[in-house]
Amino acid sequence: MNRRSLIALPGIAAFAASRAFGQTQETASASDGIVPHVSRKTLAKHTGTKAAYKVPKNAGKQARYLNSLTALLSLTTGQQLQAATIFTNAAGTRASVHSSLKAARKALSVAVKNNDTGGISQASTALGVLTGQHVSAGALANAAFFQLLTQDQQTRLSQFQS
Repeated sequence: MNRRSLIALPGIAAFAASRAFGQTQETASASDGIVPHVSRKTLAKHTGTKAAYKVPKNAGKQARYLNSLTALLSLTTGQQLQAATIFTNAAGTRASVHSSLKAARKALSVAVKNNDTGGISQASTALGVLTGQHVSAGALANAAFFQLLTQDQQTRLSQFQS
């Protein structure tokens, strides 16, 4: 198995388990007339200026985030599965970029200690490129998620994220 599969499989399994558990709660709450719980804390982490590029880092956070989005936006099962795939892929991409960022920061630290101006310039440039890739991966994931929403869902999400 490759690294992406190792990251994706636990996320999908956690999502499927949360959906199975969530359906029993939704059925019970729908009969009681209670609205499903929206975790404002979970959603608040994905609002403001960072909402354009922030994605959940791991399967547990992704499951909580998707459950909260489902409650807020009334996502269909198909939308939930597509969103899970989008965010899982983005998290995998960002994890690989993150390891490269760590290496570039280490190289910058070594260059500073050795007073290597060429190394500092090279490591700084690498950090800039990698940071751009990191932000871009999250922004692309959020753009893809936004496009799979209906117009009404897009409006509700935009109002919440402002």
